[in-house]
Amino acid sequence: MTAPSMHTATAPPHTPDHPTVTDVLGPSPLDNALQNILEALQNINDGEVNDSILALAEADRNDFGIVIATADGHVYEAGDSRKCFSIQSISKTFTYAMALEDHTFDHVDSKIDVEPSGDAFNEISIDPQTKVPANPMINAGAIAATWLVKDGQDQTRRERILETYSRCAGRELDLDIDMQKQEHDAGDRNRALGWLLASAGVIEGDPTDALEDYFAQCCVMVDTKDLALMGATLASGGVNPRTGERVFRADTVERVLSVMNSCGMYDDAGDWFVRVGLPAKSGVGGGIIAVVPGQLAVATFSPALNEHGTSVRGKAACEHISQSMDLHFARGPRPTRSTVRAITSLAQSPSLMRRDEHSRDVLSQACRDIAVIEIQGDLMFPGVEDTMRTMRRVAVDADAVVVDFSMTDEIAAFTLRMLAAAARNIRENGREVYFITGESWEYDWGDLPVFSTRDEALIHVEDAVLEEQQDAKVGQELSDEEVLIDSDLLRRTGKDMARRIWKYSHAVTVPAGEYLPEDEAVAGSVHLVVQGTAQIVAESPDGGARPIRGLRPGTVFGDPRGAQEERAEAADHEHEEESDTSPVMRLQADTEIKLHTLDPDSQARLEAKDPQAALALWKALAWVEAEDVVASLHEALGWEPGDHWHQNQDLAADGEGQRDGAEVEAGS
Repeated sequence: MTAPSMHTATAPPHTPDHPTVTDVLGPSPLDNALQNILEALQNINDGEVNDSILALAEADRNDFGIVIATADGHVYEAGDSRKCFSIQSISKTFTYAMALEDHTFDHVDSKIDVEPSGDAFNEISIDPQTKVPANPMINAGAIAATWLVKDGQDQTRRERILETYSRCAGRELDLDIDMQKQEHDAGDRNRALGWLLASAGVIEGDPTDALEDYFAQCCVMVDTKDLALMGATLASGGVNPRTGERVFRADTVERVLSVMNSCGMYDDAGDWFVRVGLPAKSGVGGGIIAVVPGQLAVATFSPALNEHGTSVRGKAACEHISQSMDLHFARGPRPTRSTVRAITSLAQSPSLMRRDEHSRDVLSQACRDIAVIEIQGDLMFPGVEDTMRTMRRVAVDADAVVVDFSMTDEIAAFTLRMLAAAARNIRENGREVYFITGESWEYDWGDLPVFSTRDEALIHVEDAVLEEQQDAKVGQELSDEEVLIDSDLLRRTGKDMARRIWKYSHAVTVPAGEYLPEDEAVAGSVHLVVQGTAQIVAESPDGGARPIRGLRPGTVFGDPRGAQEERAEAADHEHEEESDTSPVMRLQADTEIKLHTLDPDSQARLEAKDPQAALALWKALAWVEAEDVVASLHEALGWEPGDHWHQNQDLAADGEGQRDGAEVEAGS
């Protein structure tokens, strides 16, 4: 037999400077899921290889390939997905589409009905009432459909059919001439069908040319990936998702998928639709395509067939995929928004914790390479596939990825397992992954960092970045005076003025894990951290606590107006019962922390003895407060939906000659 040449679809640039996502992270969890399905079904030995012609009889019954192609052109595959075989009756789907494009629907309906027949694919029959074949999926209807296809302007009908199949697959397909000759020699039953159609007036004139073209279309050679992309062209409404070319009109695809739904699996259609629940077509070459409109196509290849002419392992694989990934039509997802709402860097969308200026400067640089992905809507198959693909694509250029699922709605059962596998894969390749899942997700995530709130996660990541930066500065500790002079509060006053202000302060030490003592937490005090780290914790009356601000050397906190306000408030409510439900702000040390404190009495002495220094202090406090307000506004406003991460990466690439990080999956 003449083996057809193998033409591969155009792939993204693949060079050391432009590695694909798969190069960097390895196979996708969906690739691994398909591999697991293939291995689970590999030992099924039921069925027999079709022996109607020698080319089919020589097929290796052990061959087995599975491919999923999404409606936007991404491919996931396992097994013998690149081994060629003949398309056989799967061709009927695409030739019928061509007939619908060449004529009005009414004219095609006058030649071929769209009713399930319950007959085997090669039954010699014409409906006794309509006098036409029952549908275009049985041989009689398929031969009529081939006859309806017109010659092209500079092409024969056969050439045009081959070209259209190639446009659906996204590459140039080949015709196996030796197999075509065998089909011709073994084609008496189909010839009988052709002449029966001619006698009934369905085919007008001699059916011989249409029969020879039908034999030829069945011998077009494809691999499982080709079939999946042909199916994905139907899933995307007639547009090849790889090339962007419209091959069929949307109304044509609607008609074709409807017929596949009821007639594509012949006398096995009922059992198929109960078990798999997807429009599909099989071929005696061992191939199957199944289509989820608007989402994806599944293609399988395994030559051993059941009594209906359908691949045994292929049908089992389609059932497994449909059930485990919630693709059955009865479980289809409700309409939803785009799954990936926004992609930003952590530098663009930081936590709401207030940090000192130095920390903000550090985070604004170090967090540019930490991506934050916001997910929304339903996480059924298309949603989780989109999410995992985005995670992997972003991770190529990121040091870490934070995925926020707090805006998701309905979640399919398999989703959590797939997301965990995607995160594990990224982490194994040297990137950290953090999930924000809310309170309702119950799953054993292992050692994956999982948080219930967005702020909790972002604070954790930022703290890790700052800790890493602090660790890098071991041995570079500054004296108390150096920290004070360069602090947020006093850096604008100058060294001499800073010394004049803080000679009125006193030192306070707080052990790790403990709170600032009450006798030091006096309203109106100003505290400046000179050693260690801490956080301001908001404690509510019901016992809840939330960190709202991180503190490190150089950080100032407290408000000298607090003493006056507290005294005035006390006077106003002197005779009222206490009913305050506002949170209490307390300082808690992460490590042992050393503070320099100006309490109200110290401030009074400063005002009396050095009013110029006191004025410099009030001005410096005003500056710090203004900077805090600006930073809080920036953090609270957030980001509009969109991929701000790759916009930022593109700008960096333009300015610094960095590579584009938006590579797609290898071979996808």
